[in-house]
Amino acid sequence: MLNDLYEAIDELSDSPDEWGKPYFSQEQYYEPIGLSKNNFTSLEAGTHGRKVCCVDGGNNKIFESPSDSVHLIRIYYNIFKGEKRVENIEPVTALLIARSEDEKVRADLKRISGSIPFNKKKFLLDKAELEDKRPVSAGHTVRKYLEWDALRHAVEEKLDEGDIAVRDGVLQTTVESERACADGAYKAVEENGTVLVGIAKTSSLMTTSDYPLIASLQELSRETDKDSWYYHPIAKNEHPDHMGEMYVVKYHPSSRYAFRTEFYREMDVHKEDVLEELAFQAKDPIFLGYPYGLVDADRKARVTDEEIDYLKNMCDNRMKESFRDKINACNAHDKLSNV
Repeated sequence: MLNDLYEAIDELSDSPDEWGKPYFSQEQYYEPIGLSKNNFTSLEAGTHGRKVCCVDGGNNKIFESPSDSVHLIRIYYNIFKGEKRVENIEPVTALLIARSEDEKVRADLKRISGSIPFNKKKFLLDKAELEDKRPVSAGHTVRKYLEWDALRHAVEEKLDEGDIAVRDGVLQTTVESERACADGAYKAVEENGTVLVGIAKTSSLMTTSDYPLIASLQELSRETDKDSWYYHPIAKNEHPDHMGEMYVVKYHPSSRYAFRTEFYREMDVHKEDVLEELAFQAKDPIFLGYPYGLVDADRKARVTDEEIDYLKNMCDNRMKESFRDKINACNAHDKLSNV
């Protein structure tokens, strides 16, 4: 079996003869630029006295039935200046109760702890806003909305002109309701003069040679003398729901990772200074090459399976049989996996 696996790995390790261009499915909005070694720029880590705020969120379902669901959601942001944490901010932890209602899903947020304010606590979600059109998807959807809201609050209340707000993920929305949340954050950034950056942990972008874009640039960079770098331009972006100017950045010379990094395209900022500040944060061995503020935000916003199992166990003896009947319609697979 191992020999077969080794052969499969060898077969999938071939590089294309031509790198091609970045590929975008909605090609009417993008003008891709061919990959070139000339578009790499060396990156040095350095701090310029800016505050860096990183925002992230987590969610996990506690109970699910075809008609309703209960989720635990956590939203968090931190603020660093150089290596120093500027302020300890308590994550917001909340329950989200989602129920089918006609052709929509009603979701109510019940705060448990934390003081970050949100614009909304009640949501009436169209099925188009949900990944699989069911109440169980409400946790992921509402979490995304709350992340934008937390970003807006951080910019308005905690950051100054020239400071950096970092979102976990790209600067793109998929539905009108999320766009409204993002617009609030974008407006706050513009009014405050804050630099907005999105950094994606993963990227599915491909090239016209059917090869992953990040992997293409990693391999192409080995033909240069640059160990730590940023790559730009990738494409001219005119998508109305994608507000990011795209870069790919390797933040630390000893890291094996490079990350899709986006700047809010409606503001003119000195991007190299910003990337140097983020590279300064990317030297922690816990995840070398990934800004520590995002590592911290991911950890403190995470809702673990162990936490969910504890809540399930605590509710088991209090559960009415009518509710147990509903959730048993969806949990047989999980039950069998634990046998």
